[in-house]
Amino acid sequence: MQGFTRPEQRAILFLLSTFGLGTVIWWHRQCQPLPAANPAAIAALDEFAKALHGDSAHASAPANEPAQAASALPQPVDLNAATYSELVRLPGIGPVMAKRIIEYRDANGAFKRLPDLRKVKGIGAKTYQKLAPLLMIEPDQKYRPATK
Repeated sequence: MQGFTRPEQRAILFLLSTFGLGTVIWWHRQCQPLPAANPAAIAALDEFAKALHGDSAHASAPANEPAQAASALPQPVDLNAATYSELVRLPGIGPVMAKRIIEYRDANGAFKRLPDLRKVKGIGAKTYQKLAPLLMIEPDQKYRPATK
């Protein structure tokens, strides 16, 4: 390795040894058998994927139990009546966002339309698109702000 300074030689040696170690680790992992699959976990994931995509053609529920299959799909949550714990369970809504939604509801009153949710800080177009099918607004319900 003539022509390289001492620090350059050390850097090249470090990179080559890192590459060699990575290659050995990769080879070792390739030689290891895959872990055994848990059939119960696979079945649960399949059911979740079918419910998520609404895949009725491959549903494993028998034809004589349509009510049970329909109950697996999530029911829409009323945005004006949702509690903190209900909001946190929605995709893309964490504790901070749930608190912001409740604070916005308390400060401005009931949501009149679902797109009004976009006025809450932190809810953009993508989050709204994920949430819109899971939310609803009951027109007859009177909103009561949370008591402190």
